[in-house]
Amino acid sequence: MHELIEGELYQALEYAKSIDQHQGQRIIIQFEIDQPLLSQTIFNAFPSMIAEHSEELSHFFMDLCFELICVYQKAFGSTPRFKDDPTWMERQALSFDEILQPMAGKKRIDAKQSNKMKQRFYQPKEGEIIQNGLVQFLNDSIDDDAEGNSYSKPAIELTKAMLFVTVRLFNNLYSDSTIKH
Repeated sequence: MHELIEGELYQALEYAKSIDQHQGQRIIIQFEIDQPLLSQTIFNAFPSMIAEHSEELSHFFMDLCFELICVYQKAFGSTPRFKDDPTWMERQALSFDEILQPMAGKKRIDAKQSNKMKQRFYQPKEGEIIQNGLVQFLNDSIDDDAEGNSYSKPAIELTKAMLFVTVRLFNNLYSDSTIKH
């Protein structure tokens, strides 16, 4: 796997936008079959957290996640299958838990702790590829959508963070050497 840059990223995004409703339904169904836990996470768990702030923004988040599925399939091939590595999602949860663990049990986090956690959260692991152009596109999409709506700043920031996590999960899914494509 590699970082998607301008031309390749643009082609993958165009592909995602060109999919009709029938094709889209097939892609979602196949994704649910191939990655049931990841599908539940990005289409149920994450949107429910965003919906606590804004139902409309949670729906937009799911639209962007669909586009992510299409981008990764266009650029890197079919979605790796759960049955080929059934503990993959559990390992991902553990790796994110390491980053979020300092927050556990705390009711308030001061600005210094918050900044340190954000820095750690967004810091790539050694050898990890970050899809900077794709993350920027998603963030810009959220900002563009927010212009015409009255989303709160925390809702926007949460949505951007969830999209970053989703991109990171897809990067890990497609670059995990134990999964056969």
